[in-house]
Amino acid sequence: MRRLAAPRSEPEARGELGRHVWSLVAGLLPLLLIILVGLIVALLNSSGLMSPSIRLGTYLKVAIPDRFLAQSPLLQLLELVFFTVFVAGLFSLAVWMQRRSSDALARSIVKGLHRRVLQQSLRRAEVEGAAAQYVRVEQLISAHLPQIQAGLSMWFRAIPRSIVTLLGSVIVGLLVNVWLAVLAVIFGVLLWLLYQWLSVSDEDEVLDWEVPRSRQRMAEIVGQAPLLARLQTQGMADRAFGAELESLYRRLSSEQSRHSRLWPILFFCGALAVGILILGLGGNLLVGDNGLSVPAAFVLGLSLTSAVVGIHRLVQLSGQLKISDESSDSVYSYLRQSEDAPASEQRVGLVGLRKSLDVSDVSLHDSIGRSILSNFSLKLKPASLVAILGTDSVSTRALTELMMGFGRPHEGQLSIDDIPLLDIHPKALSRNVMWVDPSGPLWDGTIEENVRGGDSGFNNSDVMNVLERLDVYDRLQRLPEGLNTFITLGDGQLQEETTYAIGIARAMLHKPSVLIVVEPSSPAEHLPEDPTLACLKKLSQNGSLVIVLPRRLQTLRSADRVVLLNGPRLAGEGKHSELLANSDLYRHLNYLLFNPYRHKKTHASD
Repeated sequence: MRRLAAPRSEPEARGELGRHVWSLVAGLLPLLLIILVGLIVALLNSSGLMSPSIRLGTYLKVAIPDRFLAQSPLLQLLELVFFTVFVAGLFSLAVWMQRRSSDALARSIVKGLHRRVLQQSLRRAEVEGAAAQYVRVEQLISAHLPQIQAGLSMWFRAIPRSIVTLLGSVIVGLLVNVWLAVLAVIFGVLLWLLYQWLSVSDEDEVLDWEVPRSRQRMAEIVGQAPLLARLQTQGMADRAFGAELESLYRRLSSEQSRHSRLWPILFFCGALAVGILILGLGGNLLVGDNGLSVPAAFVLGLSLTSAVVGIHRLVQLSGQLKISDESSDSVYSYLRQSEDAPASEQRVGLVGLRKSLDVSDVSLHDSIGRSILSNFSLKLKPASLVAILGTDSVSTRALTELMMGFGRPHEGQLSIDDIPLLDIHPKALSRNVMWVDPSGPLWDGTIEENVRGGDSGFNNSDVMNVLERLDVYDRLQRLPEGLNTFITLGDGQLQEETTYAIGIARAMLHKPSVLIVVEPSSPAEHLPEDPTLACLKKLSQNGSLVIVLPRRLQTLRSADRVVLLNGPRLAGEGKHSELLANSDLYRHLNYLLFNPYRHKKTHASD
């Protein structure tokens, strides 16, 4: 068992002294409570404590101070009960503090792992692509990291507290009476083995597969019954359904019969074990003087119960660790540094796009070997508006991700001004290549901060001018706080057309060398002029290479060049009018995407 060794070695796991102190206190105080209960029972059994040494077992003796012996039995009882309640309160405080510190430590470690996952996703995106990170990271964040946190929290709560309680309880039981304690442990182990033998069976796995399959088959027969009746099959559906029904309930009856005898057998065996222990205890009480008494019996019973509780907590921890260790392996496998990613210090800078962005014989396939791009070549020059349209959105999206430096082609390469894209420092790429999509994208902050894109060097007038140019300034000013309105990722305050315009405004201010745009669908109302498209054209006229994944016919008509993909392959390129004249595929795509009656026809056919 790996016991979550890697997460417990994280820097956030240091400084556990306080947790260990509370854990030790919470582990030892139950033993003190057991002794105090034994003294109270001894006091009640003998109407007062008279001896300076109270014997609670064969080897367990408790010294009593003379001051306490001098008191009346009632005062002795009051003092013992008060002290026991005080210790119980201290135990409750220790458990609470240990639980708080354990949960806080687990949260701190897992929060650190969340941050490391984010940083690693940025590095892995350079090799595997940005889209691939979403699927893997979603599984890590939604499933594996919570399991690690649950395992860490349970580990910190159980270790060393449960071990201390278990060992201490066993020692107290042995001090009361060695043979009875050993006998109780043996009976406990035998009962556990009997439970495992009776409850775990290979038939369970078979039933878990056969029962759902049988019920599904019955549902299929019910669905086919009307059709079979039309064929006059002489009750075939009834016979098949009846046979499947009998088979199902035969299996269920066997399973229920096996489970129905589990607890009666365990109860009988447990009663037999308790009876033998009582006989052993009674024999020691009634015959001879070996230190056993009714108070000693209470102490023995409580110590064994405490040991069982400690074992139960450790068994729960073991079950959780099986799940959490697998989750830990998944997380740390993802966090392991990719050997394919070159060190940042070995990469070069980039000063704009001067000649071209080249895609040279690039081939890319997914995890199951399906081709996404096949021997794809393209040369894109600055000061141009290029639309990329394809039959498969995965291929066009993968191509744009490669242009942003995310992922690596299996063959060929991409370069900017003859510099391989993989040799350019990620920070240099982020300064020169910008991304805009229908969601902006936006991040947590004010609208103005989103427009500025983290750069406070732009004048307020610059921000206002680009927003007015995009025809969203008045719309944004009508919000409760205007441009100071706080928005978040996926915020519902703004419509898609507005968030898209904010992304374009950010690009207008930063003037990137390469701008990649995922266009939203056309707005419901027809606009004679699209201000976002006008801004994209203005950026291309000022020297930027603007690459658009188009969703609007007007964009295709305005593009300097349209690149057409058929699946993973280049199918043609040229102006919109040229492709309409020369390409059946392009005409078909235009009909599917931009025919104003396509939705009505679809509804009519439905």
